[in-house]
Amino acid sequence: MSAKAGARPFVRLAREHGPRALAGGALLAVFFGNAGFRSLVGNWRELHRLRGEISDLERDERDLDASLKALRAGDSGVERAARRDLGYIKKGEIEYRFPPPGKAE
Repeated sequence: MSAKAGARPFVRLAREHGPRALAGGALLAVFFGNAGFRSLVGNWRELHRLRGEISDLERDERDLDASLKALRAGDSGVERAARRDLGYIKKGEIEYRFPPPGKAE
């Protein structure tokens, strides 16, 4: 097989698909070489990230609203929060503290 015979399929391929390949390459260069398109893609990514952040913050807000409603409902919520978070005890109660379980020596 000669070198000329091996080149013929490439020439045929170039003739058949050359104009499409050039047009496709030109379109890719316009879209991806254009700073406006890159900015559009960057803005879309930022929008997607911010929407996720907003949904996280809305979920946190719902959780905090539920906690606030529980605290406003009566003294039991306030007492439970004070005992858990601040370590408060009532008069006359005895607090027992146990060391956290550790590795046996």
